[in-house]
Amino acid sequence: MAAEPLLQVRDVARRFGGIVALDGVSLDVPAGIVFGLIGPNGSGKTTLLNIITGFVRADRGTVSFDGRPIRGLPSYRIARLGLSRTFQSSRCPQRMTVMENMLLAAANQSGESLGAAILQFRRVRAEERANLERAREILATVNLAAKVDELAGNLSGGQKKLLSLAQALMSEPKLILLDEPVAGVNPILVQEIGSVIRSLCDAGRNFLIVEHNMSFIRATCDRVAVLDTGRLIAEGEPDEVLARENVLRAYLARPTAEAPA
Repeated sequence: MAAEPLLQVRDVARRFGGIVALDGVSLDVPAGIVFGLIGPNGSGKTTLLNIITGFVRADRGTVSFDGRPIRGLPSYRIARLGLSRTFQSSRCPQRMTVMENMLLAAANQSGESLGAAILQFRRVRAEERANLERAREILATVNLAAKVDELAGNLSGGQKKLLSLAQALMSEPKLILLDEPVAGVNPILVQEIGSVIRSLCDAGRNFLIVEHNMSFIRATCDRVAVLDTGRLIAEGEPDEVLARENVLRAYLARPTAEAPA
């Protein structure tokens, strides 16, 4: 019997006024792989990510994560269930150091409560030490160990993407959604980010990636799904899907999108 998908989307639709952003999208994301979600600009990719993570409400359809319905839950509750995400642009406080940003992302900190900070001082200090150690381990994993004391605002675009990924890892998520993780990143760091994601996947992490860079998708993803005008038009292994005529037609019809060369 096949294992239940880690993430299951069924017949999801969303309109913004007279614009149909999603038109009955169904999608299964299994555990153990890097899953890519691609499509021309305006195809509905980010809208689908926002619906999955609770930032936008669907007009109809269902979304289930790890066997539990999550459509309609607020984003913070979805995150607590183990579904973490990054955004297209960095949301890290620029005047805080890399380590401070990492500690900001740690979940369920007792010290966030004034009463606990006073009455459970030893417990809070133990949590702080554990979070520091975990943050250092994650930063080493994403090749940012040398940037611990650097202000986030001084990082390059690619390093900010790695910091966002590192912050997502602080909550021990079951699935990480990356929204354009290599957009605007120089080619050397694109390869580095891809290598980090592959290594994390090999270590048991699960990913759903929205991205326009087709070379990155080919090298990083095990499986891809293609959206066009709010509909799912193809799904399968990257090389096979990117060679399909309807996928090529969808990209070539949109001059602002990067064609899957």
